[in-house]
Amino acid sequence: MSGGGQETPDNAPEVSVRTTSTLLLYFERTYGVERLQALWARHDIPLSLEYLRTHANYISLPFLERLSALLMKESGDVHFMRNAGLFLATPEAMGFAFYLLRAFGSPRMCYLKTIELAPSYNRVGSFHVEFLEQKQLVLTYSSKTPEKSRNICELRMGQFASIPTIWGLLPAEVRESECQVLGAPVCRYHLSWADPMSQWGHHLGLLLGTVSGLVVGALGWAHPVFGVASLATAGFSMGGWLDGRRELKRKDEALRSQNQAIMGSLVELQQRYDEIFRANVALEDRVAERTQALKEANGKLGDALLRQQELDRLKSEFFDNVSHELRTPLTLILLTLESLERRGEENNPEVVMQHVATMERSAQRLLRLINNLLDLAQLESGKARLRYQPLELNGFLSTVLPPFHAMAERQDVYLRLEGQEVTPVEVDHERMDIVFQNLLSNALKFTQTGGVTVRVHEDDKDVLVDVEDTGQGISQQDTKVIFDRFAQADNSGTRRFGGTGIGLALVKETLELHSGGISVTSELGKGSTFRVRLPKGRAHIREDLRERRRAEMPVRRERRISGSFPSLETGVPDNGRASVVAPARDHAGPGPDAPRILVVEDDVEIRGFIAGLLKQHYRVMEAVNGEEGRQRAMAERPDLIVSDVMMPVLSGLQMLVALREQTATVDIPVILLTARQEVSAKVEALGTGANDYLGKPFSPRELLARIETQLRLREAAVRSAENERLAAIGLLTSGFAHEVRNPLNGLMNALTPLKEVLSDSSPDAEMSRAMVEVMEECGQRIRHLAESLLAFTRSSDSPIMLSLDTLLDSTLGVLTWKVPSGVTVERAYECTMPIQGDPGSLNQVWLNLLDNALRAVGEQGRVRVATSCQGDEAVVTISDNGVGIRAEDMERLFQPFFSTRAAGEGTGLGLALSRRIILSHGGRIQVRSTPGKGTQVEVHLPLRPPGGRSSSGNGSEGQGESRVGRLG
Repeated sequence: MSGGGQETPDNAPEVSVRTTSTLLLYFERTYGVERLQALWARHDIPLSLEYLRTHANYISLPFLERLSALLMKESGDVHFMRNAGLFLATPEAMGFAFYLLRAFGSPRMCYLKTIELAPSYNRVGSFHVEFLEQKQLVLTYSSKTPEKSRNICELRMGQFASIPTIWGLLPAEVRESECQVLGAPVCRYHLSWADPMSQWGHHLGLLLGTVSGLVVGALGWAHPVFGVASLATAGFSMGGWLDGRRELKRKDEALRSQNQAIMGSLVELQQRYDEIFRANVALEDRVAERTQALKEANGKLGDALLRQQELDRLKSEFFDNVSHELRTPLTLILLTLESLERRGEENNPEVVMQHVATMERSAQRLLRLINNLLDLAQLESGKARLRYQPLELNGFLSTVLPPFHAMAERQDVYLRLEGQEVTPVEVDHERMDIVFQNLLSNALKFTQTGGVTVRVHEDDKDVLVDVEDTGQGISQQDTKVIFDRFAQADNSGTRRFGGTGIGLALVKETLELHSGGISVTSELGKGSTFRVRLPKGRAHIREDLRERRRAEMPVRRERRISGSFPSLETGVPDNGRASVVAPARDHAGPGPDAPRILVVEDDVEIRGFIAGLLKQHYRVMEAVNGEEGRQRAMAERPDLIVSDVMMPVLSGLQMLVALREQTATVDIPVILLTARQEVSAKVEALGTGANDYLGKPFSPRELLARIETQLRLREAAVRSAENERLAAIGLLTSGFAHEVRNPLNGLMNALTPLKEVLSDSSPDAEMSRAMVEVMEECGQRIRHLAESLLAFTRSSDSPIMLSLDTLLDSTLGVLTWKVPSGVTVERAYECTMPIQGDPGSLNQVWLNLLDNALRAVGEQGRVRVATSCQGDEAVVTISDNGVGIRAEDMERLFQPFFSTRAAGEGTGLGLALSRRIILSHGGRIQVRSTPGKGTQVEVHLPLRPPGGRSSSGNGSEGQGESRVGRLG
């Protein structure tokens, strides 16, 4: 501890050593002088003890803080500074001043004198009195040099608290409300204390005795000196006796009040005791009841445990038996397939050999799963037995790796074995083969770049094998569960790799059976390392697990390895004719007119099988995941999509949601394929927008039948929509024929007089001019009608800027012939802002809505067409005072093929198509109706959608004057 490195020297004139004298005196009194001297010598404190005991000396504030921290640490007392401050009001610390203050002073005077003299012993801080009463004081302390800890604050508070103890009173109550060390501008202290009883009896007795002595001496009754001395002494003694008597009375009163308080506390304690006693009695009763209930519950739990153990035993036996029973038909299947493979392609067509290879791989995967289930069942039931034999792991792994080298080459990653020969371990060879094949398979399955390193080494107790990959890694939360049975690190619908969650659980339990273990360290994006630990020696061998049978059953090792080989879920033909991740291919199908079907499936074999099945009847496109399927569907718009549900990148459901949000793909039929057969899964798929749902395994004929049904339904919907459009065109042509008949009759009627006038030798020029004017007027009317019809039916391949006034006027124009004489059509156009869209399809919407309104009012009524601007939307309102719509029909208005008209008077597709057209324009349509009072239809369309300005002149910029008119 040295001040050489400090900016302020240790003996700087900042704080008087009177402050440290209290610390040192308290430490000496409590812990001894020898310990203080040893502390000084051990820490090489630059200022000596003699220097700190000389009251004329000063020290720096940093030195005082370091000394305080050192003394606190040495004492081990967290309250050392407060206790040292309390030691201030002692004769040892104050000397003769202690007795002077006790005889003539008071706490109030001491506090004021302390604050007054503070600048003489503390030159870095100052006190300020904020509030002072007889027994209360509020003062603040501000230090120019910031204090680094609260040690000095505690010392200061202890010194303030110690002053009343000079008169034998309790320490003052000191509370700190603010502190500079904690960030406040000042330290603020609140003090309260009790004053000592005044000693006026001594002084009064002394005064009366002295006066009496003087009187006695003056009267000559006694010697003056003797009289004054004796009577003064007697008066002083009598006054002291009176003071003592008053002190005793005060103490008696205090004791009496304390006694009363104690008696009140005893009464309250007795009441609490009675309450606790009653509560204990009730608690004992409840405990007895609960104990009895727990006994009964434990009995039931014991029975349930026995039943559960029996069920577990039966389950394990069931798995064991079923696994054995399943092996028999699987063996026959594999033998049959092997026989067909040996016959070769000379005796079987290529397509048959492809199916045989697929069946053989699928059967091998099923055999592997059955073997794993059987091993788990044996472990769980305690039937597992081990054939302990010495095994040198480096040489063993060199024989296990070759089949995996081919897989690594197909994935374009490396696979290498590092290490040298190690001490043999006593293990079951067959089970070690399963352990490392599972680990190597997982490592290669999740490694797309880089490679896998198998490292063999040993220490004093164990042989260690590290299987290290550079794959995608495992998250921290998943590393805790990957060794649990049936656990998957990724359970989402977009997980990239399949699996049952058995492999790593089997590895862990097999190694624990050998008194070994497995651990994993992983980092996302950087890979994982699985460490296998197997003990050396023979101490771990469990005789209760040793296989006693000496006659071993013949095992076809190549079949066992093939069955337990955890190959990639995408499937890899043994002949290497396919890559690990086969790319999507398209198939021409039977002809260019065949429907196009998009098959979205991440499993190569299933995708190839479905494509091979469908290409005989349709043109087939393939996609390997949901995102690629979405992109191909958006770009090529197939006639139908067949998709798996669980796929990487995007699941089938996510792809379906994305397609249903786009206008171009909203009506493409989608059939989902999945292995999940629960009702909830089907409801979720159909609720998302799927047209059909087919569970795996499925019948090829059923799939073809469902595809054909969906294609026919789509064709029927297209035909129905076309019929609705033809009905609208028929309505237009009928109106056009009705309107054009009158000007055409006038034209034909004017031709006959004109011919007669022109055939005369002296033609009448006036008559000829009149006939020509009639014919010109009729032609103008016919041309106007033709232009209105063309404007109404005009369509555009891309959206253009349109005027709602023009669109609505053209529709009203072609419907003029259908407006009865008793029907009034009002127009109120208040929005002239342009919209963007296809004029032909929007005119079809207005035609459907206006035709419905005219039919609703009949021969007498009112139809109103209005436009308005609401924020960034244009609102078209078509209302009538007709018959209205029943409440039970409102919810079905926009359903296809639903109509409120009589049978044969409509297709029921008008409002459904209108709603689809409005939605495709980014808008919405609403219908409100009251039976007997009329109907109001509101169509909301966006104004100037992003990216869409056109050079078309059909629309004006800005809000113009409203147009209000009446038709009919």
